[in-house]
Amino acid sequence: MSGLVCALILAREGFHVCVLEKNRQFGGNLQIFSRDKVIFDTGVHYIGGLSPGQNLHQYFSYFNIMEKLKLRKMDEDGFDRITFDNDPNEYPHAMGHANFVQQLSRFFPAEVEHIRDYSTKMQALCDQFPLYRMHLNSEFNSDILSIPAKSSIDSITSNPLLSNILAGSNPLYVGYANYTPLYVHALVTNSFIDSAWKCVDGGAQIANSLVAEIKKYGGELHNYCKVEKFINRDNRIHRVLLESGEEIEAKHFISNIEPRMTIRMLDQSLLRTSYVHRINKLHTTLSCFTLHLVFKPETFPYLNHNYYHYKNVDVWNRAEVINGSWPTHYMVFVPAHSRNNNWAECMNVMVCMSTEQVEQWSSTFRL
Repeated sequence: MSGLVCALILAREGFHVCVLEKNRQFGGNLQIFSRDKVIFDTGVHYIGGLSPGQNLHQYFSYFNIMEKLKLRKMDEDGFDRITFDNDPNEYPHAMGHANFVQQLSRFFPAEVEHIRDYSTKMQALCDQFPLYRMHLNSEFNSDILSIPAKSSIDSITSNPLLSNILAGSNPLYVGYANYTPLYVHALVTNSFIDSAWKCVDGGAQIANSLVAEIKKYGGELHNYCKVEKFINRDNRIHRVLLESGEEIEAKHFISNIEPRMTIRMLDQSLLRTSYVHRINKLHTTLSCFTLHLVFKPETFPYLNHNYYHYKNVDVWNRAEVINGSWPTHYMVFVPAHSRNNNWAECMNVMVCMSTEQVEQWSSTFRL
């Protein structure tokens, strides 16, 4: 979505924009696919901050796509449910910070002040990001980028169960105990506490709406255009070479792919060696293994909430295969479809997984 949004903003501001997409569908994780006439999302399982006045609502309204989207608001008293083996409780993440505190305090009455403290700190941290709060003239303090997530959340309460519940949606952003900063957790979690929504009939509607707006402002979009290399002249990139052999010239290029992949397509002499080394040393987050289930008609009730389940009370160590104990967690998302509000048509069950686990099939393909 970020690439399409960038293109739309530039097109609206008068730039001549050309989007090159290597796949058939535009939008990256906004892409969908269907099995047995049922739509599955590849990445956008729910969205936060879409109520009037909230940040994504303001952005989508500016992009002129807000009114075009089919959305369904999730359970306000528990859009996410955090669960553990051998514990019958479903610990809720609720919408609205006051409601978030109230619903979680039902399970931890002695911790109400600590839960409120967590809520206040998350909001205050988000206030530091001008583009998140739409305070475009605010100054940014980069010191907040180094505040660690796990230890900060643990410091709020001495109750390890509550601490892990507060971080319970961790796999959504693949948080690491030793790496992930608090602002990542705060920006993601706060968006859903503001309001959580599902895209009815898939998230591709967002990409399709953005594509239509880009075209309206004269932008070009081309799929099946995989960029192989950036070509420079006089220390400036002026063309890209496509897999097809075609070359496309432009004044400016913006890459919306993984930074290390971008660097590999560049003439290394254009960059400082220290910069290249720093980018190449960045920690790579885990991927996900997803099980896509299609239900027989009217056999599984529609769930207007998600589940994050863990074998143990530890949401920070979820992905590594330890003595054959994978998976140690799973996430459950039930897509919203317009054909039926009462029964689920399908389900996505996801677990974090290293790509090393499927390396033996890296050269295979599906006919």
